[in-house]
Amino acid sequence: MIDISQGWYDGMPSYDAPWYPKFGVRRAMSPETDPSKTGRTFSDLQLFPHNGSHVESGFHFYEDREKIDEVPLETFVGRVCIADLSHKRDLEPVTGEDLDKALHEVWQPGDRLLIRTDHPNRYLGREDYWDNPPYLTVSAADWAADNNAVLVGMDCITERPDDRSGQVHRRLLAAGIPILENIQNLDQISVPVAHLMALPIKIAGVEAAPVRAVVFEGWPV
Repeated sequence: MIDISQGWYDGMPSYDAPWYPKFGVRRAMSPETDPSKTGRTFSDLQLFPHNGSHVESGFHFYEDREKIDEVPLETFVGRVCIADLSHKRDLEPVTGEDLDKALHEVWQPGDRLLIRTDHPNRYLGREDYWDNPPYLTVSAADWAADNNAVLVGMDCITERPDDRSGQVHRRLLAAGIPILENIQNLDQISVPVAHLMALPIKIAGVEAAPVRAVVFEGWPV
């Protein structure tokens, strides 16, 4: 069982924009302040669902599409193919041709897709983490849609850092493909086909939710 989640903690990486909330933890009650003197701890989380590992649904870009709690659970659990593109370096695009070359021997329509670039291994925790990662192109999104992917995740970023059009998001989400972002440890997966479990928290009326994503090797696929 391989944990591919980045996790949540004070001071964790957060996109550098004034409107982008940071994750935080506040102690609502500590053993010292517990009025019942039973030594309890309660925490208050300042939670923005696009920090850390999370899944985005169609509502993120389309007001008439499914919210995160409306996506069928089976979308997030099942056979997954890992596209090993660990040769990609700073600001190199991930294309449909890359995916076809990496997956043509193992892919089955209806699979989930994880794209490995190992960007977190090199940059996670650094201030320039968001500045120079590999990124998906529209042709990669087209490949996923045309080959009936049911979920796409990546350890790089979805859009080129200087592109604010959201065209890759739009292509995937319009095709009904949720996006699993901010994952890591794909280099620890030793097989090209495994079993994914990436269930987002059930929150009504929102476009994204945190997820604890794990990959199982050795399960029947």
